[in-house]
Amino acid sequence: MSSRIESNEHVRRLVIAPNASLSKAQAQWFFVGMCAVSFGIAGFLTVFGLWLIWPFAGLEMAALGAGLYVSLRDNGYREVVTVYDDRIEVEAGLNEPQRRWEFPRLLTQVRLSPGVYNNSPSRLLVTRHGHGCELGRCLTDEERGEVAERLKAWVTAPQLT
Repeated sequence: MSSRIESNEHVRRLVIAPNASLSKAQAQWFFVGMCAVSFGIAGFLTVFGLWLIWPFAGLEMAALGAGLYVSLRDNGYREVVTVYDDRIEVEAGLNEPQRRWEFPRLLTQVRLSPGVYNNSPSRLLVTRHGHGCELGRCLTDEERGEVAERLKAWVTAPQLT
């Protein structure tokens, strides 16, 4: 997602991505298997005169296919945080950088703020003077806390060596 670094600068990079539980091939096999089961049952029930099951089986498989498509599409989301000696770059997007933020390393804060409500997820924020971005929406609260600690250490370290 980031451009290739061709300098002698010390760099630390963190890539945040959702946990993709299914690959594209696995999702296709799952969908084909579910279609076979659903349409097999529909075919069996058609023998007994219950032909009206076919539109519902088709709608069910269309909904499953749409859900799998959205899930696989969202698996391409990435957030790349690059910490240089003098600045922090954050790039986020679906399969390619769509949004980009750059912060000077000096006075940039990494904060883990609690959610608005008791059950709301925490928010990982990289800010400077009230402006910034939120990271790690695809992470659990525990993972978000670990990422926050790592980024705080990188941002406040005197040197990245």
